[in-house]
Amino acid sequence: MSATPLFDQWLARLIGQGSVPLPEALRDWQLKKLRETVRYAAERSPHYRELYTTLPSEIRSSILKGEFPHSFAEMACLPFSSSEDIEQDWKRFLCVSQDAVARMVTLRTSGTMTGAGGKRLAFTEEELGRTADFFAVGMSVLLCPGDRVLVLLPGADRPCGVADLLIRSLPFLGKGISLDPEIPLETRLTPEKQQYSSGAEGFAVNPGAQEEEFIAELKRVRPQALVAAPSQLSRLLDAPSVTAVVRAVGLRSLLASSEVLPHSLRCRLEHEWGCQVFDHYGMTESAYGGAVECPFHDGMHIREADIFLECVDAVSGELLPLGQEGEIVLTTLTRQAMPLIRYRTGDYAALLPGPCRCGSPLRRLGSVCGRIVRKADGVSIIRPKKGGSRADSVANSD
Repeated sequence: MSATPLFDQWLARLIGQGSVPLPEALRDWQLKKLRETVRYAAERSPHYRELYTTLPSEIRSSILKGEFPHSFAEMACLPFSSSEDIEQDWKRFLCVSQDAVARMVTLRTSGTMTGAGGKRLAFTEEELGRTADFFAVGMSVLLCPGDRVLVLLPGADRPCGVADLLIRSLPFLGKGISLDPEIPLETRLTPEKQQYSSGAEGFAVNPGAQEEEFIAELKRVRPQALVAAPSQLSRLLDAPSVTAVVRAVGLRSLLASSEVLPHSLRCRLEHEWGCQVFDHYGMTESAYGGAVECPFHDGMHIREADIFLECVDAVSGELLPLGQEGEIVLTTLTRQAMPLIRYRTGDYAALLPGPCRCGSPLRRLGSVCGRIVRKADGVSIIRPKKGGSRADSVANSD
């Protein structure tokens, strides 16, 4: 388990940081990637090509020259995209041939269905490899080499589903995975081929596991760590027999993922199960991984080499200063199949200024404290219940 600015080391590797301090190097990297992404989407995505026809001619010209944006603030000139846009016609977001798609995910959402069958999101092998790389580094903050991890998230039975990527990244703790697109993903996820293995192992549990099945897996695996959604944790926490076994096997750490983690649930888990709780932010739109806490629990460190986050007023859409809560807006930086630009996530949180108590000078993402719901009569913030359900976040994949 690392208490150092591990994510800063990882980001420095990805962006090829030289002698320039990381904050400045990361700023330059992100602006370069934003220009590439906006131009790429405007040229290849029917959705963005049409969306940007309403922009002033000087901005459209700058986009096609690969010169926009000149600053992060200029991103506010671009219109938002939304979940409904993808539901209406996901193919309009696709920028590669379907032959280049390695994984297609369908999200069955609640409250936003248009009859089109939900959202579909496409990923290339390279994009999935970058996610596995993030998992390999992110899990290092709560694991030690040789640890066993029990994973309750969906997707273990589907190649490159979220649980499958997580489990297969564990042998690479802290070291990262090759991002060379010329190397097949299967090879990149085989430790023996890279002559490195942390010895950490992951074991999948049926996401709907009831008390008896979960207890049986706890006794069989005797894990040091658990990865699960808050709604799953809340259900299991209410079973006294589960708590007794968790205490007996010596569970040390827990990663809550895929849903909002209420503070009250975090406190109960730490008190009753006696383990350290880490929060993770991610959604399928971000290729699963997004941000994760370090051992200081001072906000979640963002996957800044792959995603750019903004925080805007949920009603006006205006940019908000660091530390103020609003809607989190996502722009992908390295996606080829379906780049997303200024995508309204519906998550209500704040972006926090640095430094973190771990020493990182970079901004972080604060805890998600609600979901934004838009209706004809206005905008409301839905605060999570004890289980923290977040309907958009856990994918039903095919």
